[in-house]
Amino acid sequence: MKLFRDFSVLAGGQLASKALGFLAFAWIARALDPVGYGAVEYVVGLTAFFALLVDGGLGVVGTRRAIRNPDELALLAHQIPAARLMMAVVFVPVMALIALATIHVSVPQGLVWLFAASLLTAPWRQQWLFQATGRMASVANAEILRMAVFAFGVWIFVHSPADILAVGTAELCAVVAMTALCIHVQQRHVTPFRLTGSFSGFGALVREGAAVGSTNFVWALAQSAPLFLVASLSGGLETAWFAGAARIVGSLGQFGNLYHFNLYPSVSRAYALADGSLGQMQARSMRVTAWGGVFIALTLTVLAEPLVKLALGSKLLAAAPLLEILCWILPVALWSGHSRGALAAAGEQKKVLASQIIGLVATVAACVGLGLVYGSIGYAAGSLIGAVVVWAASHRFARSQGCEPPAAGFVIMPLALAAAVIALTRWQMLGFWQSALAIACYAAAAPLFDRSLIRDITQLGHTRLRSEADRLTSDV
Repeated sequence: MKLFRDFSVLAGGQLASKALGFLAFAWIARALDPVGYGAVEYVVGLTAFFALLVDGGLGVVGTRRAIRNPDELALLAHQIPAARLMMAVVFVPVMALIALATIHVSVPQGLVWLFAASLLTAPWRQQWLFQATGRMASVANAEILRMAVFAFGVWIFVHSPADILAVGTAELCAVVAMTALCIHVQQRHVTPFRLTGSFSGFGALVREGAAVGSTNFVWALAQSAPLFLVASLSGGLETAWFAGAARIVGSLGQFGNLYHFNLYPSVSRAYALADGSLGQMQARSMRVTAWGGVFIALTLTVLAEPLVKLALGSKLLAAAPLLEILCWILPVALWSGHSRGALAAAGEQKKVLASQIIGLVATVAACVGLGLVYGSIGYAAGSLIGAVVVWAASHRFARSQGCEPPAAGFVIMPLALAAAVIALTRWQMLGFWQSALAIACYAAAAPLFDRSLIRDITQLGHTRLRSEADRLTSDV
């Protein structure tokens, strides 16, 4: 059950960090006025977008190379930060200028520059090192430290709309603390931290990362485009509503990213073995994520209004209808992650990129078309449409490349049961506790409707152990 133990460590750390972040942004939403909160969320989203650009796809490349050739670990630990630092120096002023040019409300310029400066610490937060060496607890601890520093900074210094600049200061302090911890763990447990070293093969590394990085760029743009569009075309309150709902979905979406982050080494090994184990593992994972992902989206749909009120306060209660739509991106992203992960393991980054480009075009077209007619609801619907298109495109590419993507049919039964629960709660106008009971009945009925669910959960938990045993046997 090592796969689930590692995921539990990551999920536990993510749960703690997201709980801190949840409380911090709930505080910010209450302390600032809605327009100021929307501006903060816009800058945060822009920073997250540029952080992926600074990563340059080198995290995926580093993990893949280190797993295949552990002797290359020390060289990668020096070269990857060097490449990322070069990109950070370029992207910091670009991000700041874009933010200042597109924000339509009055916010201190220092807020933008503080968040942009936080990107300069990113090169040395080498979570891929911990992923490649099985130190998932280090990844979790770093995330917890970051959000703890940010949350306490917000709680201490942000009390009114005039304190908006303190949000940026708290973010900068948080990423500095996180980076210091990552460097300490690297130095003590993985490989020496060095500012100088060999640049042999540096060009090839950057080129390989560029393929993944271009995919990350398109992926990040597709995720961020709706927020950027609503901020640019609608602005004001609609930005705050959309950003609030997206904040909840984005926080929960990190658990899906962690799931595939943890599964990726096993996917890479199974693909390399080429013995059919990849298809079996993907099918088991799809069944588990089909029921689990729909359960999460169902909960957010049925309880959207009380959850938004709890998370963001009554000032942003208008975000609840958007949450009911955006939350379905969570299971769709989980499902498409199987095809995208398998393509990455096969080295087919161009196919992953193509699926992201197709999804980006669909997202922008749907958001613009629906947003102009239906406002923020239209932007939420456009976001969901884009996620579905990415899943469809990546699945088709994975199947054509022999990456054994799981069948989409796994999601039919969970979706049908969820639709029945939603119809019941709306038709009967159930209260909070009755709705919660209906959701619990969905979870209890899952193994009854799908008799293979418990078996696949158990077998999936043993996947990583079998993959490691196969690798050791092949080495002998």
